[in-house]
Amino acid sequence: MFRSTRVLLSALTKRTHRVKVQVLRDFPRFQLFKGQVTKVKPSLMRNYLHNFNGAKYIIDEERDVNMELLKLHQAHELKMEGERQLLSKQQDMEAQKRNKVQRQAVFGQKAKESPKEEKKGLLDSGITIEEVKIPGLDI
Repeated sequence: MFRSTRVLLSALTKRTHRVKVQVLRDFPRFQLFKGQVTKVKPSLMRNYLHNFNGAKYIIDEERDVNMELLKLHQAHELKMEGERQLLSKQQDMEAQKRNKVQRQAVFGQKAKESPKEEKKGLLDSGITIEEVKIPGLDI
């Protein structure tokens, strides 16, 4: 039978461990923005964010969080959410217009084709033998 080892348990606990930080500068590469409070891997904090005062650890929620930066981030998020909603509405309207135009084009072509079907065909036309000139045929 398989017995779990301490190494296995250790690896599982390290994989899920996160630290709470407040970002002090924008890091678009990691999709982290100024004022945001988030949980990140400790290695990301040590290697990238904490360098040159880019982020700070949050130990006590009330003392360590810079409320001014947090409010600025929340206002920015609200603005971005409004822009996303506006953009999605515009895209939906454009898609509906395109679908409507496509439907009109498809149904319009069928409507235009139906009068062509009402026209007389080649065999039903009023062409007679006198009107048709065939070389070598004397009638």
